[in-house]
Amino acid sequence: MPTVRVNGIDIWYERSGSAGPLFVLTHGFAGPNWPAIIDDFKAHFDLLLYHVRAHGDSRGADDLAGVTVPQFAADLAGLLDALGIAQAHIGGVSMGGMISAQFACDFPGRMLSLSLCDTTAGNGAGPSEAANEAERGVRTAFERMAHVVEKYGMEGLVERENRYRREGDAYAHLQATTYDQQDDRNSRSKLDEMTADGYLAANKALRERPDLTSRTPGIAVPTLVSCGEWDAFYPCAERDHGLIPQSRLVTIRGAAHATHDYQPQLWKRAIFDFIADVESGRDVRGERVLQP
Repeated sequence: MPTVRVNGIDIWYERSGSAGPLFVLTHGFAGPNWPAIIDDFKAHFDLLLYHVRAHGDSRGADDLAGVTVPQFAADLAGLLDALGIAQAHIGGVSMGGMISAQFACDFPGRMLSLSLCDTTAGNGAGPSEAANEAERGVRTAFERMAHVVEKYGMEGLVERENRYRREGDAYAHLQATTYDQQDDRNSRSKLDEMTADGYLAANKALRERPDLTSRTPGIAVPTLVSCGEWDAFYPCAERDHGLIPQSRLVTIRGAAHATHDYQPQLWKRAIFDFIADVESGRDVRGERVLQP
């Protein structure tokens, strides 16, 4: 797959080139491997996927220099520049949503729409205490994961995560894939697609990301805020929907964090319907609930 030189690194990207709207989708933390439903996106959209700095095949001598969420957003802008893309529908899942929110605040003229999936635009300093508490909890979890990597390496982290998935995760058995498949995907994402230094740098970047809740009311493009009903980020999704004027909140039933792993068809429907409405000029505002 091709790469382009952006901000001192070679960014790996893949573009489907299908006839539909141009949609740029950013992956989650330590997870550049998409589930099978992404093939439907490739057929429906002119889909642009890429690997975030410190992830996957986006490498270079400076790939860990200044790793921050604003840098991730600047890399995305640089990728669009390199490919001659003035505007696109922009979206992301989890970390990818954080990057997309940062991009929306820093590069507002580059978007046709914004999709924030299973994510947050804040970091503990916003107007909703429930959202702030959720964000603090995630930050604490990331600190623990970083400690494990520092002490036991990436292999130790993967072993502990895979064991927890079976013994402590209340929702993992409801995913669309088996435990063995989830373990394999987690192992490939972290052991094949990341280095320990890259993991720690990106982990720190997410813990220290800017709280954007004072800026998100200025997002003027149509925005999808979608989240699984069991996701710890759900209070953040409710808050972000309340702050972004032209937003649609979609609650996906039967899903925890990363709805595409639980209800891939509902996640697909949420995004396909939203972008179709934007393309047709329809009002996207309001709230929807998608049921299995």
